[in-house]
Amino acid sequence: MSEARPQAADVAVLVAIDNELTRCGLSQMLADLPMVRAVHAGGEPHATTRLLETGRYQILIVAVDGSAQGTDAMLAAAARAGTSTLFLLRRTEDALLPEVAALPVDGFLLEPGLNRAILADSLRKLRHGEMPIPGSLARRILDELRTAGKPRSDPPFMLTPRERQALKLLAEGLSNKQIARRLGISEHGAKRHVGNVLAKLNCPNRTVAVTVALNHGLLAEERAAPPDPAVVNLRRRIVSAPEQQQWGNGGRA
Repeated sequence: MSEARPQAADVAVLVAIDNELTRCGLSQMLADLPMVRAVHAGGEPHATTRLLETGRYQILIVAVDGSAQGTDAMLAAAARAGTSTLFLLRRTEDALLPEVAALPVDGFLLEPGLNRAILADSLRKLRHGEMPIPGSLARRILDELRTAGKPRSDPPFMLTPRERQALKLLAEGLSNKQIARRLGISEHGAKRHVGNVLAKLNCPNRTVAVTVALNHGLLAEERAAPPDPAVVNLRRRIVSAPEQQQWGNGGRA
């Protein structure tokens, strides 16, 4: 007999994973969480896209074995429905692959070591507008940044004026909703601009995007003479993040 759900159970999760063993195990863990009121598991992209278009799901968890065909359509449908997305990684280094780093997802899960406590913490972070990211992945990204060398004078990243504005607001630590308000556009439009920035800068999350922008001088022309304190604080956090941190917030200053 299943236990009665508490009143706080308000999250419906859609699991789109083509590996049946992983899909079933993750779905069972989700069903055991008090905050989750419904779980629907499937692996077929077209069916998942149709379910997302109903607007009944707050969170999508997606992973791809082999071909990523259909992933873009699922993520686009999730963005239209206002559904937050988590990408399940098989290995830490997979997040640094260009095709994964360019995905407009809201956070990452790492399959090795994943348990109910980590899963619940990730869902809570998503519901509060934060970016869940495994500590091992955060450390890997920091290692990449530390070995990147001095700022380079590479060609521009072909950002549009709106994307440059979104990048500056990212550096100030604003959420998608706040960016939308500042730019006078919809939240979906802000999320699209942010996704484009991450894709063009080839970054897996907002924190890395700001660091790359700083290293390449992309924010210099957007700021006044004194450096923006939010940007300075964000960069300091990136460089000095404690190694024992289990989970990082990639989206806030």
